[in-house]
Amino acid sequence: MAPTPGTANRSRRQSVAAMDECTSEFIKRMITRMSFAEVMPILKAWGVLTERDLQSLNMETTKERLATDVVHLCETRKCTVAHVAELDLVYTHAKSKVKVWEVLQMSKQTDSDMNFADVSNFRASFKKFVFSIQRNLTIHFREFGDALWIRIAWGKEYTKPNQYRPSFIVYHIQTPYVFITSLTKTQQPVVGQGLLSATGYDSIEKMDLKSRCLESLMDIVFKRLSQPFQSYQSRSAPEESCMPTTVNQRGDSKRMKEKARVRQAMLETLGDGPLPALECADYKLATAFNGEAGIANEIKPFHCVVKFSSTHILESVRSLAQSGLSEAPVSSLFSSIISKGKNKFNVTERKESSSSQGVN
Repeated sequence: MAPTPGTANRSRRQSVAAMDECTSEFIKRMITRMSFAEVMPILKAWGVLTERDLQSLNMETTKERLATDVVHLCETRKCTVAHVAELDLVYTHAKSKVKVWEVLQMSKQTDSDMNFADVSNFRASFKKFVFSIQRNLTIHFREFGDALWIRIAWGKEYTKPNQYRPSFIVYHIQTPYVFITSLTKTQQPVVGQGLLSATGYDSIEKMDLKSRCLESLMDIVFKRLSQPFQSYQSRSAPEESCMPTTVNQRGDSKRMKEKARVRQAMLETLGDGPLPALECADYKLATAFNGEAGIANEIKPFHCVVKFSSTHILESVRSLAQSGLSEAPVSSLFSSIISKGKNKFNVTERKESSSSQGVN
C-alpha cells in the first residue's frame, strides 16, 4: 500500500528532527554506563535538558528504558555531536579516577615560566594549529573552575572521528603543566605542538608522574600540599615521651621509645597530613657486577624494573612503618616521590662509589 502524502510528509519531518544514529547511540551508552545516582547530577551539570525534561524522567525504571527516554528528550532538543562531546566532558570530569593521567611540563628559554594567554585566545590558537596538522577530528572545550578541559576525538584519513575513544587534556591557564589521558604516542606530538603554539612556551616534555587521581597530581605539581616534606635526619625521641617511671616499665619504655622514633621519622619524611593518592612507583635499576676485576669486566651491566602498586601507595608505606612491618625512616626511594614530583625513577650506581646508588 503506497503511503499517503500526509504520511510521507510526516516521515520526512520525523527524519529531520531525529538525531544522527551515532549521536543517539552514544548518548544511550553514556546513560547506561552511569549509576542511577549519577544520572541526574550529570545531566543537570550538562545543562542541555530543561528542568521540566529532567523531572519527566522515571528513575524507577530500568537503565535501558531510562537511556531511551533521555535519547528521546535529546531528540526534541536536537542534540548534535557537540552536545555529546559536552556530555562526555561532564561525565569524565565527574569520573576522572577511572582513567590514568600523566603530566606534561612546558618550559621557556627565558627566565619567566608564566604565560598570560587568556582562555579565548588559547582555544582559538590550539584549534587552529591542530586542524592545520590533522583535519579529520573534533575538538571541544569546557571550563571547570580554573581548569580548561579539552576533548579530542580522532579520525583517520577515510573514517569519521571515533567519539568512543577520545583523548582528554586538562590545562590550567598561565601554568606550565598539562594533564593528559588516553593519548597515544602518535597523537602526543600533535597535541604537544598545539599546546606550545597556543601558550608561547618553547618546549614540552612528559614528567615521570602518573596516577588515577587527577587532584593528587595537581597537588604535587602545584605544591598545594600543606605538609613540608623533607629528607630525614635522625633525631632522638623526646625524653619525656619514653622515660620509664619504674624499673618494671623498662620493656614498655623501650617499645614507647621505638614508637616515638618511628613517629618522628615518619613525620619528617611523609608528614602526618593527607598524602597524594598514587597507585604505583616504578624503579628501573641499572647495576654492574662488583666482584673480581677480571670477572666484572666480562659481565655486562644488568637491568631490572621493580614496581610497587597499591590503591594508595604512600599511605601504605606510612602505615607499614607505623605498624612495625617495615623499617623507619622510609627509604628516599619513597620519600622523594613528592619532593621530586615523580613516581618513576632510574636507580643507578654512582661513579664515585661502586657501593652507593643514585636515584634519578
